[in-house]
Amino acid sequence: MDIRSDIPAQDIERYHAKALEFSSMVRSLILSQLEVGFEVKRKSDNSLVTSVDLQVEEVLRQQIQLHFPDHGILGEEYEPENSRAAFQWIMDPIDGTEDMVRRVPTFGSILALHYRGEPVVGVIDHPLLDMRVNAAYGFGTSYNGKAIRLTDLDSAAIDGTERLILPARDNFVKYRDDGNLFDSLVRAHPNHRIYRSCFAHTCAVAGLVDAAIDYGDAIWDIAASRVLIEEASGKFVEVGKWNVPNLGFVYGTVFGKPTLVDRLVEHFRSDG
Repeated sequence: MDIRSDIPAQDIERYHAKALEFSSMVRSLILSQLEVGFEVKRKSDNSLVTSVDLQVEEVLRQQIQLHFPDHGILGEEYEPENSRAAFQWIMDPIDGTEDMVRRVPTFGSILALHYRGEPVVGVIDHPLLDMRVNAAYGFGTSYNGKAIRLTDLDSAAIDGTERLILPARDNFVKYRDDGNLFDSLVRAHPNHRIYRSCFAHTCAVAGLVDAAIDYGDAIWDIAASRVLIEEASGKFVEVGKWNVPNLGFVYGTVFGKPTLVDRLVEHFRSDG
């Protein structure tokens, strides 16, 4: 039995409504900061962080503490809070900070609620694109306010014309040398696009592409995606998990239309 069934439906609805409220609040903050300007710095790992990343996470933490004081919080920019709580809000305040700095509009904000490790609510929002996908366990997935369901592919249609999103090859060699996986994937599925932020996840959830692969992600990068995909009748498979010093576990995932996901997963199993 799915452990999430222990949560009363009205509670899930309430958590979902608050997540959408928080997301709208964050969108307004991001757009206002893009207008007035913001500070940009480099973290110890040489990645970018901005005053927008910090402010967004601060606002989300404040709202969660106000409305759900017994819940835990895990975010990219600050230390975890109440890590033993059954409910954990997981966030990436700006996924694609480098894109935001350069005004590439595909960056987004990710917010999810997990219960004992299982995703209950998920939201990915792209302020500059006016795109949002959101879902709650047992309540389906919406894209810009409209319910969506993915239509699976016929296996015969997987002939190289299927639409696939991949991260850059760099993602496959950043933490371990899995460049051969990237090479085999692009040969087998040449009709692919390359994106490095949560825009890839949104495209798969909304059915704008048939499937997506992400690789080398921290938990906050993928926290919303499983519930978003599964509630849209898609499939989400974890194909890798390994521990990186000073970062923790990172993940490889495949998600989208089930038949294509199954075909893509074969690449990882044959490699392993």
